[in-house]
Amino acid sequence: MNSIIYFYGLFFIGSFVYSKPFDKATCGYDSCHPVDPNKLNVHLVPHSHDDVGWLKTVDQYFYGRNISYQRAGVQYIIDSVVHALEEDPKRRFIQVETAFFWQWWKKQDEETRSTVRHLVNSGQLEIIGGAWSMNDEAAVNYQSVIDQFTLGLRTINDTLGECGRPKIGWQIDPFGHTREMASIFAQLGYDGVLFARLDYRDVNERQKGLNTELIWKGNPDLGETSDLFTSLIYRFYDAPATFCWDVLCGDEPIVEDEESPAYNVERRVNQFHDYILKQKVNYKTPNILITMGGDFTYQAAPMYYKNLDKLIKGFKRFKGDTINMIYSTPSCYIKAVNDYARSHNLDFERKTDDFIPYASDQHTYWTGYYTSRPNSKRFERQGNNLLQVTKQLVAFEKTNKKDFNGDITKLKEIMGIMQHHDAITGTEKQHVADDYVRLLTEAFKQAENNIDEIIYDLLQKDFSINKEKDNTKVHLQTCLLSNITHCEASNSKRFSIAVYNPLSRSVSHYVRLPVNSTKFEITGSGGELLDYQVLPSIDTFKYVQGIKPSLYDLVFYAKDLPPFGLKYYHVERLSVNVNKPNLIQPESGKYRLGDAESGFAINPSTGLLNSVTLNGETVPVKQQFMFYRGANGTNENAEKRASGAYIFRPAKDFPNAELIGDKAEVKVYTGDLVDEVHEKINDWVKQIIRIYKEENYIEFDWLVGPIEYRDKLGVEVVSRFITDLNSDNTFYTDTNGRGLIKRVRDYRPTFNYTNEEPVSGNYYPITSRIVLKDKERNLELAVLNDRAQGGSSLHNGELELMVHRRLINDDKFGVAEVLDEKEFGRGVTVRGQHQLVLGTSGKNAAAQQHDIAQRKLLAPWVFVGAASSQDHSLENFEKYFKFEFAGLTRSLPENVQILTLETWEDNSLLLRLEHLFESNEDPKLSEPVTVDLEGILSLYKITSIRETTLAGNQWLEENRRLDWNSKTRHSGRTLINNLPDDLKITLSPQQIRTFIIGVESNTI
Repeated sequence: MNSIIYFYGLFFIGSFVYSKPFDKATCGYDSCHPVDPNKLNVHLVPHSHDDVGWLKTVDQYFYGRNISYQRAGVQYIIDSVVHALEEDPKRRFIQVETAFFWQWWKKQDEETRSTVRHLVNSGQLEIIGGAWSMNDEAAVNYQSVIDQFTLGLRTINDTLGECGRPKIGWQIDPFGHTREMASIFAQLGYDGVLFARLDYRDVNERQKGLNTELIWKGNPDLGETSDLFTSLIYRFYDAPATFCWDVLCGDEPIVEDEESPAYNVERRVNQFHDYILKQKVNYKTPNILITMGGDFTYQAAPMYYKNLDKLIKGFKRFKGDTINMIYSTPSCYIKAVNDYARSHNLDFERKTDDFIPYASDQHTYWTGYYTSRPNSKRFERQGNNLLQVTKQLVAFEKTNKKDFNGDITKLKEIMGIMQHHDAITGTEKQHVADDYVRLLTEAFKQAENNIDEIIYDLLQKDFSINKEKDNTKVHLQTCLLSNITHCEASNSKRFSIAVYNPLSRSVSHYVRLPVNSTKFEITGSGGELLDYQVLPSIDTFKYVQGIKPSLYDLVFYAKDLPPFGLKYYHVERLSVNVNKPNLIQPESGKYRLGDAESGFAINPSTGLLNSVTLNGETVPVKQQFMFYRGANGTNENAEKRASGAYIFRPAKDFPNAELIGDKAEVKVYTGDLVDEVHEKINDWVKQIIRIYKEENYIEFDWLVGPIEYRDKLGVEVVSRFITDLNSDNTFYTDTNGRGLIKRVRDYRPTFNYTNEEPVSGNYYPITSRIVLKDKERNLELAVLNDRAQGGSSLHNGELELMVHRRLINDDKFGVAEVLDEKEFGRGVTVRGQHQLVLGTSGKNAAAQQHDIAQRKLLAPWVFVGAASSQDHSLENFEKYFKFEFAGLTRSLPENVQILTLETWEDNSLLLRLEHLFESNEDPKLSEPVTVDLEGILSLYKITSIRETTLAGNQWLEENRRLDWNSKTRHSGRTLINNLPDDLKITLSPQQIRTFIIGVESNTI
């Protein structure tokens, strides 16, 4: 590589990773109020927990509208806090949700912005967390979490500079905590995380054993780089009882005038002191953190701060010999703990598992939200899929000197909001869920504003623009309603299809589109005519208003889609005057589909699945739809807790799942591309089981709803798979779509588990896959899903995934609404897919699971456009355009993917590489791998490369983290990786590396 270009590139791109110093900074640990080694240091942390949607919409929360649901206005909070901080430099406050901060910042004048920068640079206003929202940890996928941190932290960099860069994670409200989330915080370069919700038994044992603070090993494959100091907040995140002085509270203020009959300083100090002593005995160091705030507090910040000032002053007067009470932040608290631990050779417990599931008492497991609002969960996953597609396409379009970044800004922002712990979880009010859908739908449309222009620019044969050529283009868009068999474009006489592959390796994909005809001519590259198959749709969807559902699915095989590339197809509908639809009729008595290597068998007497054959291995497998009757409850008493949006709890008198139907009406369809069995279980449960001829998995395409209540009890539907595998009470679940965690039924590795709720207590979040292993037979069976769901293995050889919920009562955790979604005047219907994989452990099982999981998370995206004009003829298209574009010149190895490629600044891109496999998962693919990026981008030459922390907001070599190893004495350690040798990047198992690359356009 040319060294002049290389160093020039590093100099240039440095200007937008490092943020501009706005004034002299004394932020960070240097800005902390001093602690006293001879006293108990009480760190008061003023904060406001501001949900990005819950009881009110995001907009309503920001502006303070709709007070009938909640008196909350974030704009007033930030306004009020800024003024209160200006009054006294000793005061501190933490800002967490960047979505709200950005909405506020855009409305401020430069004088106010300058004031805020000064408060940040002095350490008074500290950014904690810093993501677009405080994300959930159970139902989210790691790619979306990384994206929303990247968005939030870049916004903070651009507005507040280096002092705005967070050091600490603040996950005080999510309902359980995952190992992968800890790993993400560590890779972001953070020094620790604080949270509040974990199993009630775990809390008790940790407090007794002084293990309320620990070192969490977020990823066993990444060594110390994924270690994260973790502190459990004492007694949740609200202020101590009677010590909230916000307009929302009404607690007794502190009266310091000794001549007043209301004088109460000493009494109030003693009350607070009693609380301090109770908290102190649970922590190892002479430092405790007390949260002074709560949900949407500090709307009148002077009230709160005036009383806090008096409290601090009172402690100095009456308890100053033993207590040092100070305004503080999570960063300052953790630094104080670190200093003490290192000076006293203090050790902390090491943790390698997770804090999932969360139980707040013996009958209250927060495992229902793993499935709640399943359609929203699927829509969010589609949003991530489209976001990666459009980010890549926009990045490639910059070679044509066009910038469509504005088109995808809204999608980035709403995807950040969707990760919120009351959004993706499904635990918000219905009108808020509807607003999330509105925002995401609008973002989809905006992201596709210029997508056809980008695609045609990438496909054009030359750069000569003329009117005739422009007329040849069609308007391409996503058929978002294809799941209910509606797509206007694919029912045109002539239409175009562009299939984009967002993976960094070549893949093939079966395209399915709703149609009302049965005869077509599909033309691909080089004039090739493609085979196709037409099959009946799963349902007529007659109840859906405002659209005309199609009768059939058109299926064809898009073979060898190039990495980060697309293929184009031209479709002509032929004459519909045929005697019969071009459907393969079922062969009488044929209930075995596929072939000897890959297929399945249906029990002819029941119409249900009987066995599965994959990779030459045959295993008896039954698949049944079952349901739990959800517990009813009318109050917050644990034994009368209802199953609700948060909580899954089967009714006491009906503890086990019941069959929805033991037989199915069956129709069998076979063909050259796919074999299918269409099952009707009852009026509200249907399913297609299929095997594609070029795939090695069984697909279950299910349709559930509207759910019918049973005996005035809620209904929670599961799909259960029953095999003869000996799983030894053990199963494995993914952690946020990445590695697997071992689960043992009725067991927790870090505390004594009690089994009052044997079903919900064994439920875990499944965001990608759930796996059974038979060690004696060396077999693995996995079921993969297309959205977050709750799942478990309640008996040996069995797996189940919860697919839908409709309930009778609220579970009394604040949302104050029953989870009973409706649409078109009836209960909501849900459609989804599961893929079943069977293989040999250590040979092909893990590789196939990763392959399918990747192709589900980042599926080839299908754009369709009606080609109604004669200008849109095949001949005209072939004259001006190619049928294929490849963004990468070659596929990356099977165990590596480009997790992110997006524009960053002029002449630069953000590139994120990931090793997909865990160590010991696969004999070959679990090895470290080196990727040579030289010449990898077809439209760009890489001129420089420099590594950053995970979110791209800090150069990696500049990140220094606190060291928790008492045997070493250096002041900090870095996340340093091996520096690139030219453009050769080495990845170890599970490693993610992020780079800013300088690029210049190649000649097309």
